Amino acid sequence: MTESKTFTVPIPPEGSSTSQDLPIQIQKIIAQKGHFRHVAERSLLAEIHGKALASEENGPRSEADGQTNEIEAPQELRERLWKSREEMLERLSYAQNEILCALDFVSLLISKQSIPAQSSMSPALKEAVPAGTLAAQTLKLKPLPSSVRQRLASTSQGWRLESFRSASNKLSAASSRLKADTERETEYWAQIADLTASGWAVSRLPRDSKAIGVHFGFPESAPRFRDRGFALLRQANDGAVILDKHLLERKRKWLGVYVNRHNVRTGFFCAQKPTTSRSRSISEQLTEMRDSLFEEELFYEICREARIVANQGVSTRAQAVDLEVGSGYHVSLVFAEDHDLETCANADDNTIAEFVAVSLRLLLNAAHQQNLIRRSQKPPPMTLKPRPLPEYPLVRPVLTHLRHKAEATAFWKSCQTLIRPFLQAELPVSIALEKSTSHVFGSLNMDASSTILSEMMLPAKAGCKISLTGGRSMQVGLATFLGPPLYGSRYETSAVDFGFSHIPSLRHETEETTVSFIRRVLLLDLVVHVESMIKEFNNVNKSERGTFREWRLAQPHNGEFTLCDSGEAVEKFKVAVLPESISIKWSNLGKGSATKYLIWTWTASKCTKADGTEVEPETDMTFGQAVDRILKGVI
Repeated sequence: MTESKTFTVPIPPEGSSTSQDLPIQIQKIIAQKGHFRHVAERSLLAEIHGKALASEENGPRSEADGQTNEIEAPQELRERLWKSREEMLERLSYAQNEILCALDFVSLLISKQSIPAQSSMSPALKEAVPAGTLAAQTLKLKPLPSSVRQRLASTSQGWRLESFRSASNKLSAASSRLKADTERETEYWAQIADLTASGWAVSRLPRDSKAIGVHFGFPESAPRFRDRGFALLRQANDGAVILDKHLLERKRKWLGVYVNRHNVRTGFFCAQKPTTSRSRSISEQLTEMRDSLFEEELFYEICREARIVANQGVSTRAQAVDLEVGSGYHVSLVFAEDHDLETCANADDNTIAEFVAVSLRLLLNAAHQQNLIRRSQKPPPMTLKPRPLPEYPLVRPVLTHLRHKAEATAFWKSCQTLIRPFLQAELPVSIALEKSTSHVFGSLNMDASSTILSEMMLPAKAGCKISLTGGRSMQVGLATFLGPPLYGSRYETSAVDFGFSHIPSLRHETEETTVSFIRRVLLLDLVVHVESMIKEFNNVNKSERGTFREWRLAQPHNGEFTLCDSGEAVEKFKVAVLPESISIKWSNLGKGSATKYLIWTWTASKCTKADGTEVEPETDMTFGQAVDRILKGVI
């Protein structure tokens, strides 16, 4: 047997990035090397020679790379080889078919001049088409007539002119459109610049950098109102800046203040409502939207505060809050679109309504200022519990001053009623208002806030000075505050020393108890005044009347004086201070004779004398004259 010599030809594995499709490989070769008709033996040899040189230089590296390649299994190599063979045979068959079709075409074309060409035709072509039926002829280009050439030239020139005219019209339309767009943009940005110059904050929308909006709200408002204070600025067809329709069509509500006395409206005030005409400028529309949003926040904060001061006479309804001031007098805060303007005209109550409306708005602005100050400071330590948002003091300061004014007015009228009889009796007693009450309300010194309305946040104070006889005086102060430590109104009086009685500084909770205390002080002052007159009278007439007959102060706190003769009371008179008058009642206590009474009474307008059942006026009678008559016994 002859020994068979076999050798193995390794087929390099194809990379994963190399395609196995033969048409794609052919297209790559054409793209890299050019068409096959340009391929020559010399160029191929030169290329092979160049690759050989490159392989010699990179030999060691190629061997090293070859060692790293993975060795394919023999079965996989065999399958890949047979697949490549089948693809190559398929392409060769396709190329052979194309060549035979081209040969049939050429053979049929020349079969008319050459009979041997019929031998190269395929049998199928011979059966389908007779030989010599296909001919070829070279045609010469015939020159066109001058009229045709002229017509074609005119037509070509006309189409060119039409093209130029169409291009000119399009360029003109584009120029007009660009001019109109430029004017629109100029008008739009000019109005944006005017808004910025007017003080409105204009910025881009964070979610859309092309959208521009304006901030018309208050940055220190509550979050639910701060987020609503932003509106997009749209561009109209003429370039003007417009707002969204839903913002302009939203109904506006305003806070109106009504003053009611005994269920009758006597005063009203509401902020001036702008017109709803669409011809207004964008700045006026933004101002109206800002004011409307401010009104909503104001009523919202009023309702929040009203819930925590419900025990102070504040009640809430659907769209209203009622503030009970006292004595059938209350204030209603109504939040509505239209307000009832039919009220009984009262200038003072209209002023009160205006005071309430303006104060509420100023207090909300002050709360915003406090929020800004708080936000500017160093933040407190972080905590897991959410920090509560306290209610703004809006209703409490206003209601404090309203109640203080009503309380002070009623107290002043009561004091005037007490003092008028003293003036009629020509007694040196008077009352006057005082601006400073620091000597009375030393315990109510509070730290004022740094806002423009610091006085509104403190207790409302008022004071008066009552001048008494003998150079004595007493200060009376009234303080009202709906927070700690008062939770209402409180009176304080200064100390007074009458010699036989020392009255310290006292506090009173109601007007009635304070007026009653002032009546008691006035009575004690009259007692001291009469006692001084008695001492002077006794010193002058001591030698004439004897040492056993003199007037004495029997009951100082009741205002009773007695005439004692040898230690026995024979006469007495009593001084009294009533709510609207003062009086002196004299009576004799002699044994064996009928009891006799005399009463002098001074009111705000006259003086009368009652002797038993007879009452007669004594216009010129004064308190001092009546006491002097009693002391001298001229009855």
